[in-house]
Amino acid sequence: MRSLSTAAGARPMAVLGLALLAWSATMTASPLPVQASDMQLEDRVRLHRTPSRGMEFVPIAKAGTSGGGKSSLKVEIVRQISIDGNAIDNAYSSVLPLDFNNNGTAEFLHWNGHRIMRLYGRYGGKVWQIYNPSGRKQSSEAYTHRDGAAVLDLDGDRSDDVLHCWQSGSQKLLIARDGSTGKEIRRASLSGQSNGPTAFCRISVYRQQASKQPIILVAHQQPGGSAKCGGRNWVDNWTRVVAYDTKLKKLWTTDTCHAGHQTAGVDANNDGYQEYFFVGKYALDFNGKIRCSLKGWHPSDHVDAIRVARLDPSSSRMTAVAVGLTGGGAFDASNCKWLWGLPKSVRNPQELAIAQLDPAPKPLSITVTQRGSETNPKTFVLNADGKLTRAISRRIIPMQNAELDGNRTNDELLAMFGEVFTGTGKQLLSRSWYWNLKGTRVTQKSTSNVYDRWVAFPLLYDVDNDGKDEFVTWGQSLIVVGKPG
Repeated sequence: MRSLSTAAGARPMAVLGLALLAWSATMTASPLPVQASDMQLEDRVRLHRTPSRGMEFVPIAKAGTSGGGKSSLKVEIVRQISIDGNAIDNAYSSVLPLDFNNNGTAEFLHWNGHRIMRLYGRYGGKVWQIYNPSGRKQSSEAYTHRDGAAVLDLDGDRSDDVLHCWQSGSQKLLIARDGSTGKEIRRASLSGQSNGPTAFCRISVYRQQASKQPIILVAHQQPGGSAKCGGRNWVDNWTRVVAYDTKLKKLWTTDTCHAGHQTAGVDANNDGYQEYFFVGKYALDFNGKIRCSLKGWHPSDHVDAIRVARLDPSSSRMTAVAVGLTGGGAFDASNCKWLWGLPKSVRNPQELAIAQLDPAPKPLSITVTQRGSETNPKTFVLNADGKLTRAISRRIIPMQNAELDGNRTNDELLAMFGEVFTGTGKQLLSRSWYWNLKGTRVTQKSTSNVYDRWVAFPLLYDVDNDGKDEFVTWGQSLIVVGKPG
């Protein structure tokens, strides 16, 4: 959990006491930071991260807080953890921060598919490990994709646990696992699920505004096989949404053919709790009812990426911006009404980000990146009205908006392999600070596939609870933590 005295400012002690008392009486999820912005930053990493599709927008920039900004970034390497196991399996693993002893600092949950999961301590010692020799693992066929998971308190002891997909024989499972020991707390069977190498696990957890309780969403296929949903009955398309509580009791099921690859919560008052959420092109309430679907979206096309934000600070409207094979644009999040479409020059869009590229409190900007199959793919910057303001002659694949250069009136874009760019396309940080590092326990394997070497989408997270985010990346033989500056 982050420090209570962040850049957003510390609250009076009486207010803090009331907030903490209310939280302890109502929440069963992991301890919440008092600052809503801190909670949102943590949640987009720990609760609903879909690495290959980027992460949800969280407002970070503050009007009039600073000027200037660094023309380049450096990274101080503060930790190198040599990991064991198979080199290629390690490169295709996932990592999430997990505070198993509730001391406010993060350890490193490292896993690959349904094969292996282990927790490394802050200084490299292995806290626990589980191994399923017959479990499905991910390798080069996964490309940039990874299985999802969520970190939250699942047994009421106020320390972190992990919720993830696993398997027993051919049966796919949803497992709640104790973060401090690795022991299984409870399980639920996942029906209509294959265990193939590309049957990705998709989990999103949101904090419901009405009840302040977390709800777990898990992507399923619809029963009936590949013929369903026009032959695209895939877990990665969220063709069926199944909701659970933290006891893994099934709450409801909703079918959503051609939905998309990720979810996005709608937090209208920016307090860290969601009123409703999007699964691809569908907006759902927390009872599983479809509120609306994006108006005019091609019926057989899914959403590649979606973000929700208040684009103009002078307006109360929450806007959903989405892209897919047949185009994209902006929609009123409350009713899915079409607002504007992408300019004609933005062909074949695939990646998306919302960020404060102009100084706050100016409206937000949208970056849209073309699919890599395009000739000389570009990145386009649009204003809040959908007008093209800039075309960048490189393919910047954004993970999230971030504040890294010291100028808190603007965001930067954290991109693939942890590279950092400004809104003009200037590169502030390359991957060179970690690319040639090697651990001491695994012999690295040389291949021509860049994804065999290091994870494409590393973490940005406040590992040491000092109020500033660190980079966490991993590859064949190492987990590396670096402090940008």
